[in-house]
Parts: sequence; structure tokens; C-alpha cells
Amino acid sequence: MKTNRHADNVKLLVVFLWLLAIALTAMLIPVYDWALPAVFGIIIICFAYLRDQIMIQSSAVEVCDFYSRVHELDSLQILQSERPYSKILNTVLDLGHFDWAVLFLMDFERDSFVAVEAAGIELNRFSAVNFDQIASEPGLDDVTLSLRLLEHAFKEHEFRGALAGTTLVCNHTFYGCMLVGRDDPDCELSEDDNFRLELLSDQISICLHNYRMHKELALRAEDLSERQVQIQRELEMSRIVQEGVMQREAPSFPGLSAATYSRPARFIGGDFVRYVEEPGQGRLGILIGDVSGKGIPAALVMAVVVCLFNEKTSLDMPPDRLLSDINVAMKSFLGARSRFNSSALWGIFDLERKCFHYASAGHDFPLHLDFRKSEIRELVSTGTLLGIFNESEYQSIEVTVDEGDKIMFYSDGLVDFFEYNLGYSDGYAELKNFLLERRTKTSQEIVNEITTLVENSTGPTKDDITVAVFSIANFT
Repeated sequence: MKTNRHADNVKLLVVFLWLLAIALTAMLIPVYDWALPAVFGIIIICFAYLRDQIMIQSSAVEVCDFYSRVHELDSLQILQSERPYSKILNTVLDLGHFDWAVLFLMDFERDSFVAVEAAGIELNRFSAVNFDQIASEPGLDDVTLSLRLLEHAFKEHEFRGALAGTTLVCNHTFYGCMLVGRDDPDCELSEDDNFRLELLSDQISICLHNYRMHKELALRAEDLSERQVQIQRELEMSRIVQEGVMQREAPSFPGLSAATYSRPARFIGGDFVRYVEEPGQGRLGILIGDVSGKGIPAALVMAVVVCLFNEKTSLDMPPDRLLSDINVAMKSFLGARSRFNSSALWGIFDLERKCFHYASAGHDFPLHLDFRKSEIRELVSTGTLLGIFNESEYQSIEVTVDEGDKIMFYSDGLVDFFEYNLGYSDGYAELKNFLLERRTKTSQEIVNEITTLVENSTGPTKDDITVAVFSIANFT
């Protein structure tokens, strides 16, 4: 825009001078004899000024066009098009006013040096040159390599005219060389020619560097995508295995109404719940626990705990004895250096004796809703987490249950959900109120409400969430 306005100003000035010369000629010629030469002098000055302005204008346009086309060389679209190197060399010939050009590049994948494209000259002239031998000579810097390339490239062919070579280097990486020349035997390359060649080679180097980085990023992205697909496939298999280990649905047991819900914070989690039935004796056992951590490591340890439990469980064994045996086996299985541990609670509903007999290894206290008194009691117990000490001791506790009573088992992720997702300052107190306010509802209705709250929450859950609610239906 500035160049166009400058040209318009020059034209206006020339027109003004022409009009002034015509006016002076009309006024002075009848009076003075020297007027005509003076007017011609003014006209000559105007033409000289106009010529200089036209040359300046043409030079400015040429420089702007040169830099504009040079900067177009670093576009990735050029190297992604058909015969990209041909377009690059044609631009070099056009902007550098050369008659021919040859491009030599490093093939990083094959660790070789090849002539990839030629313009204005036959490419097969360079097919017999052992470029790899030249490029592999020890201690050969980029400039020397360019000169050596000139020597070898034309060893078997005589060329007359101006020749020049330039290296293509960007970010300390050698990408290749470019040879250019003119066919006129009397021609010599000027400083302006060398300056143009330097600008062109710098821009081509940047283009090659950007393209290489783009290809590497694309390959890495493809590799990461394939790895992600593989990881997703493995996670899906892990989830299937975990679902086989963990019981998602509570059993249908005479005299008890039960419902269960579990959701991992990640694809798979470390919470677990298992049931052991003995309908003929009116007994139902429940194991619930929470492995430290989240994700795959927690899921693996969870599988170990559940397998150990399946191997050692017995409804006739006191709960504290069972937890002690599992603790010793888990410590032995994981090793002394293992930092994994797990909370667990093992309890047995005995409907004939109207009681719940349990022991806990550092798990969250179950909530016992006394239907007749409309109050919540915590089923407190002592005992360290599984997998910490071989000598850990646990305590068996027995509580009486009656028709209409409910016992809620849960992991600490449910308390965290009430605090971090629902915004309560004391999630544990709110959970007790939640259960008490629903004393007349069934176990399934209570669990359904919790499920709806969790599934409709917009924010991510902080930890795995597991809840199981048991209602004492009758003792008949």
C-alpha cells in the first residue's frame, strides 16, 4: 500500500512539472530568447527524476516480491505436495537467476546422502557419485563437504560457467547441500548473487527442519495412538477380569434385602465386595475393602486380597481369625518391600441368632440403622490395615439386629463424594443423616438414590466409590 501511494505521488509530481513547463513556455517564449532552452532543461530534469523514481519503484517491488517468495519456501504445504523438491528448485532458479540447480539431501532413515532433485540439468549425471563415501569421511565439516561435493559431482563432466554450492543446516542439523550455476562461461557470481543464494538456502533449511520435526511429531502421535489403543484394550480386559472377581450385585437371600453399587475413580479401581452364602444355616457373609491407591496397581492388589479370601474363607471361622490369616498371607505374597495395603471388613449375618458378627482391618465403620429407635450407630472396631504388620491383631464384635434394621457398608470414596462433589463440610455426618432420613425405604431404593447422585455429578470423583445396604426383612 505504501509503495502504491509513493508511485501515485510521483505521477502527480511529474504531471505538475509538465504543466508548469508548458505554462512557463507559453509565458516566456514571446518575451525572452533563453526561455525555450530553459524549458527544455526543466523537461530533461523531469524525465531524469521520473526515471530514477521508476527504478526505485521497480527495485522496491522486486525486493518485496523476492522476500515474499523466499518466505513461502518454509511452508510445510510445499513439502507435502507432489514433487516438492522440484518446486523448491524452480523457485531457486527464478529468484536467484540461475540456469540450473541440484539438491542433495541426507536420508536420515537409511543414513545415506543422495541427489534428490535437479532443475535445468539432468539428475542422472550425479547417479555415479558415491555421496555416502564423501559424507562419511571423519572430521568433514559442512562447508568442506559442500566444496568436496562440487569437486566430485563434476569430476566426470565438464561444466563451463559460474558454479556455487551451499550447505543446508538448521538448528545444528546438517540436511544436505545445494549446487547452482549459470551456463554463461564468462559469467561470475556477484555479491548480490551470493546474498540471494544464502537467503534461499537458509529458508530451505528451515523448511526441511520444520518438515522433519512435523514428520517426527506425526510418527510419535501415531505411535502414542497405537499405544493408547493397546492400553485401552488391556484395560478393558482388566476390567472384565475385575468384574469376574468382584460381585456387582448382592445375592438374593431369605430374610435379607440387599443392594450394591460400585464405581471406580478410574477405568478400574481397588474397592471390592464379596458375599458368601449359606442359606441352609441362615448365614450370609460379606467382605468389603479398599486397597490403597487407585487404578491398575490397586486393582492387582485387590485381586490378590480377594483370591486369598476365597481360599481361606469359612463361615465357621471367627472373623478376627480370618482377617489375621489373610493379613499374614498377603504380607508374605507381596513381600517385605511392598507398600501396598488394604482395608477390609468381614462380617456374617446370622439370622437364626439375630446378630451380625464382624471384624475390621482399618475399614470405615459400617452404619447400623436401628429401625425401632430411629437412630444410627457406628459399628466401631479396631485393627490395622492388611499387609502392614505380620503381628497385627483383630477383634471380633457381635451386634444384635432386628426386623427393619439396616446396615450400610461403604468405602471412604463415598464420604469424599459427599464432601468434594456435593459440597458438605462433614461428609460422614451427612451420610448418616442420608441413611436415617430413608429409614422406611428399601435397600435398593437407597442405593438407587446414591447411584443417581454419583452418575449425575458433573465433577470427577476423588476416589473409588462402593456401597452395600442390607435390610433385615424377617426372621421367619
